[in-house]
Amino acid sequence: MSEMLGNQYFLARKFCEALTELEEALNKDLFNKSIRKKLIICYLKTNRLDKALKLFIQLINEDIDIIINTDPILDDCPCPEIIYELENTLEAEDTNERNIALGILWLYCDLSTSIKYFSKLPVNDDVRFILNKLNKSCNQTNRTE
Repeated sequence: MSEMLGNQYFLARKFCEALTELEEALNKDLFNKSIRKKLIICYLKTNRLDKALKLFIQLINEDIDIIINTDPILDDCPCPEIIYELENTLEAEDTNERNIALGILWLYCDLSTSIKYFSKLPVNDDVRFILNKLNKSCNQTNRTE
């Protein structure tokens, strides 16, 4: 029941409520990629960037395509709205945190823009890992076109 309720809250853009339900659902099904994909967004919207980044890294390591293949329209993904808010209306005190959030969110919409934001960050192990994954996926996409 918690996954269905979490999905309803997510679609209604009630991210705090969705977070509670989706975390409960994930505890019952730790490998559910769909739940984790939504939780990343919930964590970002509830100012839990560290949790969002950790889950994002785990998910792109396991299956980057689950995020890349998001259809913002069909999946009713809130990322375009959140991106617009971050890029145009909010003053970010920490540019690195803003770039991490935008890099994560853009992967749901556009791989190359996600790479652009992650490339602005100081290089550490996490950033290096993410950029390697994103660039590898980008190269594979370019080869198949």
